Amino acid sequence: MAFVVRSGERRFRVDPREVDAGEREEHYLVLLDEVQRRLSLTRLSPAHMSILMDNRSYSVEVEREGGGSYRVSVEGEAFTFSVFDEYMQLAEEEAGSGEAHITAPMPGLVVKVMVAEGDEVEAGQGLLVLEAMKMQNEIPAPGAGTVVSLPVQEGGKVMTGDTLAVIE
Repeated sequence: MAFVVRSGERRFRVDPREVDAGEREEHYLVLLDEVQRRLSLTRLSPAHMSILMDNRSYSVEVEREGGGSYRVSVEGEAFTFSVFDEYMQLAEEEAGSGEAHITAPMPGLVVKVMVAEGDEVEAGQGLLVLEAMKMQNEIPAPGAGTVVSLPVQEGGKVMTGDTLAVIE
């Protein structure tokens, strides 16, 4: 699955494909804005990793700030990134047109609903938590607005493409 990564006005499309995974080291082919790169990632702790790419080693620390935002420190220099999967990017583009239909990116189980119809939400605010393949994924609002429809409930199953929420 591809992701859209934003930092300020800069936007990148990142499509990682795992090639090999060892006990501590993972190898990926990453398509970064249509340029393929190979990288090795070694997790030193849950938030600290070493990345080898283009014959350069990078010490990277990642801290999740919530709502799809991450603070990333590379060699002591800090950056803030927002990360959206392809489906959330489409929903964000729809939000600019007045109404955003947030759909399930994969089949799963709604384990937590964090908003209700009529709630005002901010861009990146968590709407619900979807569990798929034993992983819990917070689904964020693509933009600010009002929740006008929330056709899911905790414990409910959804299929790919099912509407999770509508924001106006």
